[in-house]
Amino acid sequence: MDRFFRSSAASTMILPLLVLFIIFCGSVFGQVAELVCHLPWGDEAGQIGLINQPEVERCGPLSFCADGSGIFILDSVHQKVVLVEKNEVRTVAENMNGWAICGDGAGGVFIQEGERIAAFDAQGKKGSHRLARSAGKSLKLVEGYGNEIFINSEGYLCARTVSQMVYKAEAPRVKKPAQNNKLPAAEFIIKRLDRNVVRLIGFDSEGKDIISILIQLDGTTAGAVLFKGADDAGNLYVEVERIAGTKVGLQVHRYSIQGKRLAVFDMENRYFTTVYKKTEVTPDGSVYQMLTMPDGVRILRFGGVD
Repeated sequence: MDRFFRSSAASTMILPLLVLFIIFCGSVFGQVAELVCHLPWGDEAGQIGLINQPEVERCGPLSFCADGSGIFILDSVHQKVVLVEKNEVRTVAENMNGWAICGDGAGGVFIQEGERIAAFDAQGKKGSHRLARSAGKSLKLVEGYGNEIFINSEGYLCARTVSQMVYKAEAPRVKKPAQNNKLPAAEFIIKRLDRNVVRLIGFDSEGKDIISILIQLDGTTAGAVLFKGADDAGNLYVEVERIAGTKVGLQVHRYSIQGKRLAVFDMENRYFTTVYKKTEVTPDGSVYQMLTMPDGVRILRFGGVD
């Protein structure tokens, strides 16, 4: 992916210190974060909307995704989706009061608006999908951290709720089934056995546990724990909030299907605005983070699988 950097004049002095901080933290954990792009706050082209008023919760972008050669960002204030690609920022969807987004791997994007999911292909053609109800029951959709949409290994569009329930769209496949011989076909959930005992469980089509991985908390207490998907090498990824005293850290762990922790990506968790989706894993094993700060939005990338 071609990387680029955009910044306002106000952020010029902040950037060098931030980069040094990121490199230091990355080096401690054996990983160096790469700054993919920076978009300042504002209402002009190439900027991201921000609501920052007294006695009002600050609002900025809620979700993002890394897809193909670019980054899609859900600009919730301007109610649009922008694509950051090479040295360009362009709008790909407007009038979208969305919660979550994901890419289709071919330049298109899906945007969740409650039970409805809008679809835009690379040419801008619009379609629509609706999430299915299970056994006639109503959907329990709540906006918040952990709300994501994604395409599962079978090629179906799905939504994962704040409570980590997964709903499939009523539409047929939107992508060919993934051919990953290194990872058995399974549906994954996070199972919290105790406050500090959390496992990633993989079920086969008959509901049998075929994978069970203990999430390593390193002596801390678990906050939110989210399954983030798999890479082409068959590794599994989990986003973990680690609580130590009054501090809440953010990490993404990479595990083998045998349960060995292969890598830990330690990330900044002091967000300037509320974000529903903080990280994304791509097929090459790269881990992306959307971080909101006083001077704008940064997308960071942590290294893929060698």
